[in-house]
Amino acid sequence: MTPPNPKFIWALALALTPLLAIALPEDRSQPIQLEASRGQIDQKTGVSTYEGNVVISQGSMRLTSDTATIYVKDGGFQRMEATGKPVTLRYRPTADKPEIQGVSPRVEYDVVSAKVIMSGGARLTQGQDVFTGDRVEYDLKDDVVRARGAGKQGRIQFTIQPRANESPVRKP
Repeated sequence: MTPPNPKFIWALALALTPLLAIALPEDRSQPIQLEASRGQIDQKTGVSTYEGNVVISQGSMRLTSDTATIYVKDGGFQRMEATGKPVTLRYRPTADKPEIQGVSPRVEYDVVSAKVIMSGGARLTQGQDVFTGDRVEYDLKDDVVRARGAGKQGRIQFTIQPRANESPVRKP
């Protein structure tokens, strides 16, 4: 494998910033770290593939997977696909919210729609709240979680704990 052009590496690092910008605001100023056993960057197509214990981190955000494929177009990050047994994702959206932890066999991140999609049997946890389903989608712009089960009889499960400042519902 020929070494990649240093300009492409810099463009890739800049392109990864939107992916990692979903964490704490101060995380955005932290360096992006990517580790893997192997990697290939195709400068013509803008596709880079990493394999073997892939770890992508920036500040409080951390994603681990077996493989990760990153798509860059016109110098800008478009999307990322990660697969693993399992893929794990964790980050803290804001200082006043608990850390979000996700686990699934597949994670996709689309910059344009600002959505993280976990599929193949996903579990998303924030504090004591748990969302599970065949597919769990987290909309970063609107802070909305959507889930769906597999097949006609597929079921999802949400467990939402009462907040400390909420009074319990009383039955008559």
